[in-house]
Amino acid sequence: MTSSSVHTTASVAVADPTASGSSPPPIVKLLPILLLIIKFSYRAISLLAQASSVIVAPLYLLWPLTLQVLSPITIILSVVLHAAVFTPCIVLYRIIAALYPLYVFCTTACLTGAVVGIFGRYIVVTVLGAFAPSKQPSSRRKTIQTQASLPANHPLRRRRRRSVRIQ
Repeated sequence: MTSSSVHTTASVAVADPTASGSSPPPIVKLLPILLLIIKFSYRAISLLAQASSVIVAPLYLLWPLTLQVLSPITIILSVVLHAAVFTPCIVLYRIIAALYPLYVFCTTACLTGAVVGIFGRYIVVTVLGAFAPSKQPSSRRKTIQTQASLPANHPLRRRRRRSVRIQ
């Protein structure tokens, strides 16, 4: 037995980019426009920087004079800000920092008390529910009999309401 295999190779045709009938990609047309925009932007920014330095240069000469004229106002504002804003904030911060341990203690005590109270009530209700006899909802007669059997001065006995008229 002889086996023969046929080898086939794929051929790819590559078109020459300079061949007639093909146009260059659009990016090639866009590159000169982008370069022109970048050059123009650079020139505009440099021109604005030179113009602003010409405008700002005289202001640098007037700056010390301006500071001298405005110095009373800035000193007054500084004193007022320190007296009305900064000092009360510092005092408030120090009071809060001093009371922080008390705040943490009280918060912890309240949360612990709430948790112990809730779980304590749950445990008592569970234990009483397991050991105490259940009450019937239609026990109106028993309560009347129980109240009648209690002595007159007993605190659980219900008293009749009497209206008092002022004459």
